[in-house]
Amino acid sequence: MSGITKFLIWLSPRKLFINAQVKIEKSWLGSNYGGFYVHLPILDASSTVFSFGVGEDISFDQALIEEKEVSVQTFDPTPRVNEFIQPHLLKNENLSFSNYGLAAQNGEVLFYPPEDAVHVSCSVVPNKQTRESAYKVQMKRLVSILEEKDIGEIDLLKLDIEGGEYDVIPDIVKDKIRIKQLQLEIHPDLFPDGRQKTKKLIKLLNEAGFKIFGVSDTCRELSFINVDFV
Repeated sequence: MSGITKFLIWLSPRKLFINAQVKIEKSWLGSNYGGFYVHLPILDASSTVFSFGVGEDISFDQALIEEKEVSVQTFDPTPRVNEFIQPHLLKNENLSFSNYGLAAQNGEVLFYPPEDAVHVSCSVVPNKQTRESAYKVQMKRLVSILEEKDIGEIDLLKLDIEGGEYDVIPDIVKDKIRIKQLQLEIHPDLFPDGRQKTKKLIKLLNEAGFKIFGVSDTCRELSFINVDFV
């Protein structure tokens, strides 16, 4: 992490420094904005990969496909993302897309657009600045998706769900879903108590057997390994 990056994070009112907890082989895949560290040795062409939160950057998903020839199942309920990804689906048979999102309950929820219309990332976290333009989207629990697809475990789960992780992760842990590695973008700045919520989330994952092996320069992209698989 550069000195400038550390300084900018330190200035944040919800500053949070996070360190790796285990040392294993890791590779950065994707762009600086949309990438994560990945433990590649436990992935192969038969691996089950779920990627929630596509936005308009699929560099991470594309890199996974190029590195391991995996099939990546992407999910995002944002209409603009649906339009963005269609040409990519035609070019890559290893990439699929479902236009619903991940939540701690099944059904429709309100989705709040970003304040800057240039950005694409919407959130389930209420935003009084954009509440008049909020709209309903379909959400599903992870256990429900696995049942629908008749899948028993996930080799890699990527979550970039704009604050929804603070509800989704406890739901996943409660259901004891078998996941080998988890790539998680955290969003503490969306909550007044975001720092505490994030510490609690990491503690919950640690207790469930997940340890951090990779942290981005911004301390926002965290990569966890399930210690049962290394």
